Amino acid sequence: MSNREDTEVRLTILFGILQQLMTTRQNKLFAKLELTSSQFGLLIHFTHNPNRSWLVTELAEVMEVNQPGITKIASQLIEKNLLIATPDTKDKRKKHLKISDKGLKTCSSTMAAFSPDIQNIYSAFEDEELGDLSQHLEKLMSWLDSNRDNIKGL
Repeated sequence: MSNREDTEVRLTILFGILQQLMTTRQNKLFAKLELTSSQFGLLIHFTHNPNRSWLVTELAEVMEVNQPGITKIASQLIEKNLLIATPDTKDKRKKHLKISDKGLKTCSSTMAAFSPDIQNIYSAFEDEELGDLSQHLEKLMSWLDSNRDNIKGL
């Protein structure tokens, strides 16, 4: 293997380890909150554009979760008054989901609760290193988002 191939394999292994470590850490943090990590993951999605409404099918597609899973999580968030469901004018089976003011406040307070741990995680990085890491991860995220079905091998 070339140096690049070795680096690519090592990065893939590191991302797997990071994912596992971050999931475990996240689960410990969410154990102290009223939301599950899945509920927060869906709710935070709405904060990027709070005025936009989403159909379950659209959310399932962009979040890469099956429709019954999104429906279940959305129903829980509606019960907590964190999402608002409005019936479609043409098809009553469809509901347009939008984040409520309470949902926005809950996202904000959840992030505030996580802030000390977030700062703790990144305390070993200098500002420039953190900026570089963010830039590289944004590039990777953008590529993965644009190439969801561009999978090679197998």
